[in-house]
Parts: sequence; structure tokens; C-alpha cells
Amino acid sequence: MKTSLRLIALAGSLAACSVSAAEADQVALLTSLVKCQASSQQVAQFNKMLDDEQLTLTKDEAHSPWGGAAWQVSPALSINGVTSATVVMTDRFSFFLQSATTTPQADAAKLASSLKLEKTLDTDGYVDYQRKLDGKGALRVVSTEDKDRDLYVGCSYPQG
Repeated sequence: MKTSLRLIALAGSLAACSVSAAEADQVALLTSLVKCQASSQQVAQFNKMLDDEQLTLTKDEAHSPWGGAAWQVSPALSINGVTSATVVMTDRFSFFLQSATTTPQADAAKLASSLKLEKTLDTDGYVDYQRKLDGKGALRVVSTEDKDRDLYVGCSYPQG
């Protein structure tokens, strides 16, 4: 009986390690996606994992944009001085950290200036700054759906 219990405990430990390893791999992939370091194959790989419901990351429904998804990651990720535990996928090719701020337009302009991004949109307070990177994607600072709260910092990849 004790041997059976030990085997069950061992199996549970191995399953927990497997989930932890899978989650660490998923966080590493998300980090590459957010930092514009991923390949088109990695974008496709992430989308396949999402479609096949293989992601073990903690979903964040409160921050999920319309048509997208969000997750909480630990430890928090950093990109260009912005640190956040909230990773947002606004569409199948765009991955961002959600940065908390009460002055999003001013903070976006300041961050865009430091990153040498060009303003590509400024409509009714919604902004989009970006710079295309060699062969990977576009580094972006973008308004969230609520233009008066928070901002997104991350990467959009070419579709297709």
C-alpha cells in the first residue's frame, strides 16, 4: 500500500514538473514574441498551441481585448524599461505587455521618443507609434481599448 501511495505521489510530482516546464517554455516563447525576437514559425507555433488549447498560462479575462486574449505570467516580463505580468495578444500577430498608467498618451509619447518610434495614428486620443525592425516585426507602443487607461508595448509581426 505504501509503495502505491509513493508511486501516486511521484506521478503527481512528475506531472507538476511537466506543467511547470511547459509553462516556462510558453513564457519564454511569449517573451520572444513581445520583444520582436520571434520567427514567423514561432508566431504560428503559439497560435497552434492557442487553437489546440495547450496553453497552461493563467488566463486574464479582465485584460483580454475584444478579439484577443491576455495572460498573467510569473515572473513579470520587461521590454524597453516597461515591466508587466500582463501579456496581451490583440490579434494573432500582435503581442504586448500591458503597462499600467493613468497618463497613457503622455507616457506613450515619452516611451516612443526613447525608442525612436514614429507616430502612425493619433485619432481621438488613440495613438500608435511604431518602428519596423529588420525582418522580424514592428516594435509598437499603442493605446489600449480604453485610451485613458494603460498602454501596450510590444510587437506586431507580418501576417501570412
